[in-house]
Amino acid sequence: MKKFRILIATNAPISANFGAGQMAINLAEALREQGHEVILWSPHPMQNLTRWWQGFQRIQLVRSKLDRFIATQDKFDIIDASSELITKQIAKSGLVVARSVQPQLLYMLCDLKDSLKKDLKKILLLPFNCLLSIFLTYLVIQGWRRASYILCLGTLELGWMKKWFPCWESKLIYYVNALSKTDQVKLANIRRNRKNSQRESIKFLWIGRWVPHKGIHELLNFIIDRMQSQPQDTFTIAGCGTNAEQNFSTELIHSGKVTIVPFFNRQELYSLLASHDVGLFTSKVEGWGLVLNEMLESGMPIFATRAGGVVDLQTLFDKMLMLFPPSPKLTNNILTYEFPDDYYKLFTWEKIGEKYLNQISSHVK
Repeated sequence: MKKFRILIATNAPISANFGAGQMAINLAEALREQGHEVILWSPHPMQNLTRWWQGFQRIQLVRSKLDRFIATQDKFDIIDASSELITKQIAKSGLVVARSVQPQLLYMLCDLKDSLKKDLKKILLLPFNCLLSIFLTYLVIQGWRRASYILCLGTLELGWMKKWFPCWESKLIYYVNALSKTDQVKLANIRRNRKNSQRESIKFLWIGRWVPHKGIHELLNFIIDRMQSQPQDTFTIAGCGTNAEQNFSTELIHSGKVTIVPFFNRQELYSLLASHDVGLFTSKVEGWGLVLNEMLESGMPIFATRAGGVVDLQTLFDKMLMLFPPSPKLTNNILTYEFPDDYYKLFTWEKIGEKYLNQISSHVK
């Protein structure tokens, strides 16, 4: 295969602490291992534009930064960028892949719906948020129109795009998400050392930001119901920031029934996975949900809603990846642990990188 010069542009900082940044790093490494020259670009560090009225300015600043960067570089064969970043200049600068890392339109719709249930300030800001969402939607659709390929994240998003944008079906392709090689080795060790618990009680683990599209209301309802039917069970909510604790009584937290871990580092993730029995995934809308891979690779069964990467992973994990919520009668002694041999044939960045270029390389000039 011809060796390409590739630009991967991400909105996120180039760091494994950020989902989009982690994906960009892993994809770049996989393509470099194939012998291609890959440049990673991020607008960060950026000036602090976090106020609600600075949304338009922030988007335009990132777009202009990327345009200026490309103008100073030698020609790229492939430019991989989020759809809202794809300007006219980028569309003329090489074969353009609009790579999805999250379903932006569905996220915005979910956030707007939630604004109606919040306090007066949220309601007063709703007109501005609607305008910003319309503007973002316009940029996303323009990016899809300008791109040579639209790379969907998972088959669920691919199906959604085919349904709502059939005019672009000919340029729709998809990829899946995976963990780094280092993570996969460490999680395989956890999986091999995991033993079936002799306890009847279950230690549940939920990981994610405390935002509406993560299904936090469904999670809260499940915890309340589960405590009534199986009061011996415990729940850990991790990576949720500082807003989750206010949803639980002081008594519940002090009793150890519910443990809140607002923030954790990568090393702490491994111990969280090793010390829990069952994962919960409650998202209404999700890009992929890399926590699914993390839990499954650690040997942990998951009860999940049909979002993100669940559909793609369920083809292999029909016994470990089950529909949320669990039965009230679920106990540790009826859980199944079976890790499929074919998993690493699909869910490694080496395989993802190969498929990525196989789908587009014939059209690179």
